[in-house]
Amino acid sequence: MTHFEEGRPLFVRSSESNFNLANFMRTHLFTAFGAMKIGMDILLKEEGVELDEVLGHGGIFKTEGVAQNLLAGAFNAPVSLMETAGEGGAWGIALLASYMINKDGSESLEEYLNNKVFADQEVKTVSPDPKDVEGFEQFMDRYKQGLAIERTAVDHLK
Repeated sequence: MTHFEEGRPLFVRSSESNFNLANFMRTHLFTAFGAMKIGMDILLKEEGVELDEVLGHGGIFKTEGVAQNLLAGAFNAPVSLMETAGEGGAWGIALLASYMINKDGSESLEEYLNNKVFADQEVKTVSPDPKDVEGFEQFMDRYKQGLAIERTAVDHLK
């Protein structure tokens, strides 16, 4: 979405920015969703796709409520997490292997996951906070402007 094949870790701020640990960490989390947000904006704002809910999964969701709330703000949509949301890719591959070994041909992967893996999972859903939505939009304006800085760093720091 950003047309980068590689990157250079950068932290750039204006002289008016409030530089503190909380904002520094928030920037890292926002950036983790930055390229995805660009793609989602194409789908939502340009293509007219409607997003009812996002089901989050992966290690970024290990700390309850943090990335979930930020992602809800980024996508301006409810984000749901199951108890297992913090498990990473290896866990997902293990589930796929279990399905492949145990399938009898009568149920799809979706049915297997819904009926056997996630059937008893507790799900927590958060709705977007308007302040997070607005903050993420402001961040994305600067994020997009900063892509030129990133391009220069990639081109000149080998």
